[in-house]
Amino acid sequence: MRTLAFLSLAFILSACSERQLEEVAFRKIVEYDLVKLCDNEKDCIAAVKGQTRECMESSKWRDFLDNQDDIAEVKRFTTEFYACIVDSEGNPYLVANFDTG
Repeated sequence: MRTLAFLSLAFILSACSERQLEEVAFRKIVEYDLVKLCDNEKDCIAAVKGQTRECMESSKWRDFLDNQDDIAEVKRFTTEFYACIVDSEGNPYLVANFDTG
């Protein structure tokens, strides 16, 4: 059974383009990090898992990925992305906090 799962995963991944794999990897890393920030709050975790893909697109994640060394771009993306993960009333679960020191 384990071998079948591995072969299925290998087949699926071989059918994906490099850009698709990059998007999936980025999304999963972001989800993992944000779920930790939710601190076991179930609604926050559900919002992160349900809204990450859409929020990546609206905050132009590809621009961020292409310009990770630009502090202004990091701040722009983080601020827009965090503001996009919202509760049922439209209030963000997360707020970007940039240390100035």
